[in-house]
Amino acid sequence: MIRRPPRSTLFPYTTLFRSAICLSNNNVLAVWLCTTVDHYAATYGDKGWGCGYRNIQMMLSSLMHNTRYNEKLFNGENSVPSISKIQELIEWSWRKGFDPQGCEQLGGKLCNTRKWIGATEVVTLLSAFRIRCQLVDFHRPTGPDGTHPELFQWVAEYFQKQEDFKAPLYLQHQGHSRTIIGLEHLKDGSFRLLVFDPSHNRIQMDYFSSTASAMNGMRLVRRPLGAMKARHYQVVAVAGILETEQEFKQNKILRSVRIPREN
Repeated sequence: MIRRPPRSTLFPYTTLFRSAICLSNNNVLAVWLCTTVDHYAATYGDKGWGCGYRNIQMMLSSLMHNTRYNEKLFNGENSVPSISKIQELIEWSWRKGFDPQGCEQLGGKLCNTRKWIGATEVVTLLSAFRIRCQLVDFHRPTGPDGTHPELFQWVAEYFQKQEDFKAPLYLQHQGHSRTIIGLEHLKDGSFRLLVFDPSHNRIQMDYFSSTASAMNGMRLVRRPLGAMKARHYQVVAVAGILETEQEFKQNKILRSVRIPREN
């Protein structure tokens, strides 16, 4: 189903995207993809500050296709919330006691502001709806020239796990966030991330509307190791349901896994 919410550029995850990978697979040994996701692009009104919200929308567009997550998040409505609604929901999550430190840092208010949000707000929002998340801090480069091979290896292990449903990953670095939708394994043994970026507009994403232009679209989403050189990355992975009341309460205080692990 193609949903076209207001003030959003949306690209449905179609077979044309998968076909584009097949057409360019001379150097690709294997590819792993999330189950489904829609691309949400920044608009004039949120350009420069709204990437976190657009990536939340991408994550929610995927989770709505899984029955367990859908029941917790949407209550059968199947409608991805707007940026203003996401702001309301994060404030509601703070009032329920989630991430008091983050709430304090942002002054307890997001509605009607242009405040940036990041990975911790994604975890806060989903946890308040009883969605278990894993927050992973890749707090320094682990390869030559400021690269992050351990990030790529972690993403590879995530997508290679055999599961009935695979959500995309939220990826944060200083000043911007994106959504990892999959991974390519190349013949030289390296990996290449497949990334949806909310800064890409409808015209750019329309490359995927036909097989003739889809190869140009692949240049937008492919990210090799050498292209990922931010000092610090955070990844949010959806990891099931918070089944018990004890789990639910424990997750009000955010915790992360740090990679590389410190002695």
